[in-house]
Amino acid sequence: MKSLQILSLAALAAGSPIGSIQEYTRILKARQSDTSFTTTQAELNNFQFYSQYAGASYCNSATPAGQAVTCADNVCPDVAGTVVNSFTGSVTGIGGFVAVDSAHQLIVLSVRGSNNLRNFITDVVFAFTDCSFADGCEVHDGFNDAWNEIADAATAAISQAVAANPGFKIVTTGHSLGGAVATLAAATLRTQGYNIDIYTYGSPRVGNDVFANFVTAQPGGEFRVTHFDDPVPRLPPILFDYRHVSPEYWLSTGSATTIDYTISQIEVCTGIANTDCNAGTSGLDVSAHSYYLEDISGCAPSAFQFKRDDGNSGYNQTVIDRINKWAEEDRALVASGQA
Repeated sequence: MKSLQILSLAALAAGSPIGSIQEYTRILKARQSDTSFTTTQAELNNFQFYSQYAGASYCNSATPAGQAVTCADNVCPDVAGTVVNSFTGSVTGIGGFVAVDSAHQLIVLSVRGSNNLRNFITDVVFAFTDCSFADGCEVHDGFNDAWNEIADAATAAISQAVAANPGFKIVTTGHSLGGAVATLAAATLRTQGYNIDIYTYGSPRVGNDVFANFVTAQPGGEFRVTHFDDPVPRLPPILFDYRHVSPEYWLSTGSATTIDYTISQIEVCTGIANTDCNAGTSGLDVSAHSYYLEDISGCAPSAFQFKRDDGNSGYNQTVIDRINKWAEEDRALVASGQA
């Protein structure tokens, strides 16, 4: 591990929105056992910047190689990427792109959220499948299928981008179910020697404790952002043996549609089974899932615009009660020390 250097911290605080470097990642790893730390302005700048790349996946998963990443409705005004390759899975509906952003010396894999969010929320079976990262590792079967469907194209594009741009920083990002796939992508690419940071927005839990601990311990930063009472990060439940990567950055104040935050309004929770941040909320207000420092799916075709779901609209009371019951049982499980 690299030593902490005051100079590097100062540079990060004053730097550009993509100022995360290895020293900063090591600091993040070292402090994960400390629940008292707060978000820095540099981190918030990064959250805002990469939310634009995550949002861009909704309208660039079919953009041809060589074209600029562009978004309607002011979703990605600061993005300066050029597409290396874009891809869409015909079976799972997952999509995304790899882009090179020379202005920020950056390579980004951005994965789009799926249009089957409603099915995911109402599902009562969150099946595991084995993963090869470590003994006992398991991940959500559907997320694994989605990653496998785009893995070859995404990996080839990353390899091409790195060969042409040695020294550029690599990030995977995604919103909603795309965040889950972006996490799997980073876990896989890291084992191939790539140093990657992960920025996800409203990601569900991806795998079991072995997977969550494995990813959290890998070189590279994990920046898992949640918003208000967004129900998606509370699924699949802890009681079904799912765990989150750590830490969590919770946009905790305001309302479901709040997009402007200061560092004092972001709570940080550590641990793969914490219920002190988003997991401490209840309800099924899907509106909160659509607003992550911007209207994150704002440039999407209608099939992907989660904001069109008005609160609990379309979900019967049985589903709402089930989601709330799972949240209560998760909190009880964590409080008992059994998670």
